Amino acid sequence: MYALFEDGGKFLAGRLMSEAESSVQIELDSGKRVKVKSAHVLLRFEAPQPADLIERAQALAQDIDLDLAWEFAPEAEFGFADLARDYFDAQAGVEKQAAALLRLFEAPHYFRRLGRGNFKKAPEETVKAALLGIERKKQLAAQI
Repeated sequence: MYALFEDGGKFLAGRLMSEAESSVQIELDSGKRVKVKSAHVLLRFEAPQPADLIERAQALAQDIDLDLAWEFAPEAEFGFADLARDYFDAQAGVEKQAAALLRLFEAPHYFRRLGRGNFKKAPEETVKAALLGIERKKQLAAQI
């Protein structure tokens, strides 16, 4: 069994070595073993290999249209797996769930983080202001 977890703002995956009441020990692909709080483990999965999951999820995350995801995201708090099921399909697998997690995490102007794996849709005014600011920065960079 494998696990995907957050460590200092980065998502890592590895093989689940042992599990205690409040923590798990995970072996990363590098061979390093880390002790992780159970609350930091976001996904548990049997396949694919951890490195493959991260690689595929990163590629799939780039295909997620944030405007579309924001449009049909619920107004209330939701989990990344819920959005993956809404965005992709009802049987969204581990790769699609991980992709949704990565994409939501890198888009704070669309979705606010509310704890481990939970998000809330940002208000429309906030999104518009953030996108306008991003566009201004792009134009300024192009002028330079």
